Amino acid sequence: MSLALDRRHPNVRRLLIVSFAAALALTIGIVAANIDAFAAVALQARAFHAPDLALFATQPLEVQAHVLAALAAVALGAVQMAGPKGRLFHRIAGWAWVGLMTVVAGSSFFISGLNGERFSFLHIFSVWWIVFLALAVLAARRHRVGTHRAVMMVLFYGSLLLTGVFAFLPGRLMWTLVFG
Repeated sequence: MSLALDRRHPNVRRLLIVSFAAALALTIGIVAANIDAFAAVALQARAFHAPDLALFATQPLEVQAHVLAALAAVALGAVQMAGPKGRLFHRIAGWAWVGLMTVVAGSSFFISGLNGERFSFLHIFSVWWIVFLALAVLAARRHRVGTHRAVMMVLFYGSLLLTGVFAFLPGRLMWTLVFG
């Protein structure tokens, strides 16, 4: 029995919708539960400024790799979303994007801090990323363009919206680099 990776297939569509809805609900729930803390810290934050590269240079290698790969993946993903699909550049840049996102997801397993020295709820996103990257690559290899497009859009926009919210929470490194 083969896994049908067709976006029109009810199970694939349901999996995409449920996983994105669950991630969105988790994000909204965490932000809503801590809105007072976010507002208080936001009021105390200094004005937006250029990133503090000296602070970034003092971070462990896994944090630096995670941040740099994420920033490169966002930039390359934007180029991919805006550019023509199916051409040689799209395929090469797509493999590069998958590599960058694999570094982002993989390096996250070496980063802790929200939950002491243990994994936090954010590591669920890393597992989610790895599974869905594999599904997106498999769909592309099988020429299931609709499924590939749907999964990649969920991954790309999920990285911008959902995980971006968590990256810039008050007190986290990205918040400190840009606002602290």
